Amino acid sequence: MKPPAFGGSWTLEKLDILESYLDAYTTALKDRRFKLMYIDAFAGTGRIAPSGSDDTDLHGFVSGSAARAVQVDNKPFDRLVFCEEDPNRCAALEQLRATHPERNIVVENADANAWLSAMHEDWRVWRGVLFLDPFGTEVAWQTIETIANVNALDTWILFPVSAIARMLPTSQRPEDVSRAWARRLDKVYGDDSWTLLYRQSSQGTLFGDIGHEREAGVRGLLEIYKEKLGTLFGDRFLRQTRPLKNSRNSTMFELMFCVGHPDGVSLAQRIAKHILDKM
Repeated sequence: MKPPAFGGSWTLEKLDILESYLDAYTTALKDRRFKLMYIDAFAGTGRIAPSGSDDTDLHGFVSGSAARAVQVDNKPFDRLVFCEEDPNRCAALEQLRATHPERNIVVENADANAWLSAMHEDWRVWRGVLFLDPFGTEVAWQTIETIANVNALDTWILFPVSAIARMLPTSQRPEDVSRAWARRLDKVYGDDSWTLLYRQSSQGTLFGDIGHEREAGVRGLLEIYKEKLGTLFGDRFLRQTRPLKNSRNSTMFELMFCVGHPDGVSLAQRIAKHILDKM
């Protein structure tokens, strides 16, 4: 299975942020009584095709999120779950598992939303980190609600700004969004709250001047999603987020962070903020 193509500097940016958090997280919980789990819900193959970047292995590949989680060794995760729907990518993940027999790696060939919604763990015993890095708009709001209610998984979410942007019409009318795309947005937001973008105010559109509908629309849909996260997670949602941009300075994803257990808000957010400020 050919690894996914390297996306550019923003790809390394998200991976470096995640890796730094995993190192800090496992160190912080090193002497706690909890078992630690890492879940990569859209794990891919574990590595990314050559890019010319300096951050490559001996074969010129960039280590993906799954491979980096395996390499955390100060306090290794007690279980690593790599969920991937594509069977060919799963085969590559099985190879990664086979090369690390010292790690408790579980490869799940499953739809991430379905698998996460059906998790049955004793969350009094387990704590962990979840990475939601979809290829597009695959993450359902229902899944986000499930994770919020678990109260155990610090979660990094990549909101697909670029994919959402391609769905927006240049008009100000929600009915101009295709029926298929409207259903997809309903799934991402959990309802039709994304149509708030099109409500008029006395100052023009809700999120920008009428002359910049598409740009303002993308920002607006991002803000609506962040508000929903804030309502769902409360103070467990870190308001500081990170836009991940390509070489043309266009935002591809917005990286967001939510704390798992309410008792861990102060420490987890302090670590996440430090990493986001530093990197």
